[in-house]
Amino acid sequence: MKPGKTLQQFEQKHGTGRVKELQAVVDAIARQHRTVVLDVPTVNNSITFGLVGDSHYGSLYEAKDVAKALYRRFAAQGITTVFHAGDVLDGHKIYRGQEFELHALGWAKQRDWFTREAPLEKGITTHFITGNHDASLKKIAGIDVGAELEHVRPDWVCLGEDIGTVTLRTPKGKTYTVMLLHPDGGTAYAISYRIQKIIEQLEGGRKPHFLGVGNFHKAEFLPSYRNIAGCQVGCLQWQTPFMVRKGLSAHVGGWIIRVTPGEFNHAVSAEFIAFYADPRGGR
Repeated sequence: MKPGKTLQQFEQKHGTGRVKELQAVVDAIARQHRTVVLDVPTVNNSITFGLVGDSHYGSLYEAKDVAKALYRRFAAQGITTVFHAGDVLDGHKIYRGQEFELHALGWAKQRDWFTREAPLEKGITTHFITGNHDASLKKIAGIDVGAELEHVRPDWVCLGEDIGTVTLRTPKGKTYTVMLLHPDGGTAYAISYRIQKIIEQLEGGRKPHFLGVGNFHKAEFLPSYRNIAGCQVGCLQWQTPFMVRKGLSAHVGGWIIRVTPGEFNHAVSAEFIAFYADPRGGR
């Protein structure tokens, strides 16, 4: 809209449909760049949270039992906040032949399967972003996957599409910022290359303290790069035929992150809980 024009004048020229379209874009941008402040419990001013991603509900290769085992472990350790770095669902027609790697074909079946099978542990809230597999359902049918999943599972809270930021605040007023990102592209030859380049691109004034990166199905922790703790979140999906063809491994599991925020330093530790396929043919 040009400066000086009123919303009514714009509607008269372009129609209300165009105005609604622009408003939807503005709302999406605002949602992607908003920072949520979350008050969290602490032990000796230390914050502990779970970190997972790429669950791909609806895939024949989903590791839903791994997800449930991880959440049981989170609950046993008193964790109340879990972050999910995108690709909650497997989506539709991401690549040729993907529909033959699904047991839940289409939006309704994947939504219902997620509703039944996503981990549900008392006291745990999962804050998530959507990824490119989730976005396929928006491109094909205009579905706001994040909002819809929130509706069917209120213990899951969407932070945005592809990117989301949360500031964790302790009872003593200390803060620690976590950014979740689901980038485009594939895994580089060197596992750390992509996350290093992503961190290098972040603007100085908007850098988080912690960056959790999904999409690549790799597990990795960089304790400090440009003063950011960077983590590839691993995945909750076993290696698919597509990954086999591309020569890509799947690091199945999730993280427990412990942080003690300070004035001029942050003590951060990361524990990855890895799971492996049963060589006898089970999972």
